[in-house]
Amino acid sequence: MAKKLWLILLGIVTLGFVIRVYKIQSLPMYGDELTMVYDEYSILKTGMDATGQKFPLTFKMGAGRPGGYIYFSVPFVAVFGPTLWGERTLSLLSGLGIIVLMYFLGKKLFNEKVGIIASLLTAVCPWDIYLSRAGFEAHFALFLALLGVVFFLDKKYIGWAIAWGLTIFTYPTFKLTLPLMLIFLVFWKGIKDIVKDKIFWIGIVVLAVFGLIIGYQTFFAGSEQRFFSLNIFSDETIKNNIIQTVDNDRNFATLPIVFKDIFINREIEYGRLLLDNYVANLSPDFLFLRGDGQPRDNPGEMGMLYLIDFPLLIAGLVLLWKDERKKFTLLLAWILITPLATMFFMNPHALRNDLMIPPLLVIISYAFTKISRKFTYVAIALIAIQLIYILVHIYNIAPAKFVSFWSADAESVALKAIQAQKSGQKVTLNVTKVDNIEYAYEVYAKLDPREVIAQSGKFPKVYGNVTITDK
Repeated sequence: MAKKLWLILLGIVTLGFVIRVYKIQSLPMYGDELTMVYDEYSILKTGMDATGQKFPLTFKMGAGRPGGYIYFSVPFVAVFGPTLWGERTLSLLSGLGIIVLMYFLGKKLFNEKVGIIASLLTAVCPWDIYLSRAGFEAHFALFLALLGVVFFLDKKYIGWAIAWGLTIFTYPTFKLTLPLMLIFLVFWKGIKDIVKDKIFWIGIVVLAVFGLIIGYQTFFAGSEQRFFSLNIFSDETIKNNIIQTVDNDRNFATLPIVFKDIFINREIEYGRLLLDNYVANLSPDFLFLRGDGQPRDNPGEMGMLYLIDFPLLIAGLVLLWKDERKKFTLLLAWILITPLATMFFMNPHALRNDLMIPPLLVIISYAFTKISRKFTYVAIALIAIQLIYILVHIYNIAPAKFVSFWSADAESVALKAIQAQKSGQKVTLNVTKVDNIEYAYEVYAKLDPREVIAQSGKFPKVYGNVTITDK
């Protein structure tokens, strides 16, 4: 039986691999991938990033990007060079790892059948397929976070602590969600039993060490630079709209002045906006109908999950509430915790919300084990039809329709500049005319990182016959 099980898992992983890897090169690396792959190349060759920092934990080229994805991609860059394969292999392997981990999660929470179904649903899940096909830090972070959950449920607390420590070194939204999940998991598992386990406290110490380092990076190394520039509180347009709304409402209100300050103020308006954002991240529009509207995160141009997953999710929640209330509480809390970090940004986002993929699919998998055989066949047929539709979009439509989102112009211009340089021509590249050309040329020309570091932050940059200018 064990051999048959592993053959089934191998078949599922193979299916997931084929779907994810086919035509993965149809779209070039976009801006973030270009900066990451060159940082990886530079770390490999010099021990410094592209700006000259020695083995940094936070990378300036990513506006405070955590280093997890970069350091774990260095071995692949060593094999493939600063190429698409060097950058995307880690995310691709993360997708395959998540398929396997979903089996263990489903089996641990329920049984082997739920585990197999969860693994299969993950293999064909549009959300995870999208994230596997580009160098997304959030996807590797999801793998690490899920690995930590599986370790925790299996009482392997050292592995849990290391996995979660690396998670928060990889993607910033997990800094908020994982501590909340830890609190919930401890009470869910039984706080009395857990606190008696010495290994758990060793894990807490390991996690605390990661936390101290991350705290230093947050407050002194600018690791939250991107968050501070993108959240709703730093958006001047939102701020001005809220000020205008408050002023207008106070003018219309017939309340005494003292009550106007209490009932009409910016804090209430920001609270309403946060609630709107929170609900939007859980909405059917995001999950099942239209996704996040980002061509890089959703080339299939539909929901992040299948349409049939919606009734299955509802059925799964109802059945869990009836028969497995404790597990219902865990999975629902997992889902509800995720948007607490993403509600600080406008519009739902596939990357920032990917932590909810495992509980959603496990609930749907549980529903599959309870529904009638006839409805199972109908659900499978509907999934297959929509999967084909989505794959047609991924493989045949998105590469042409969304090429501008993937720095294709920068790749084309960089390759032409390389050929011109080889023939002795002088070339000038302008960063204001071709987006990401500076990084594209460094990557595709495989420039010596020492040359790039020496000219970091300067314009014009001169690399032989090629000059990169900002004027």
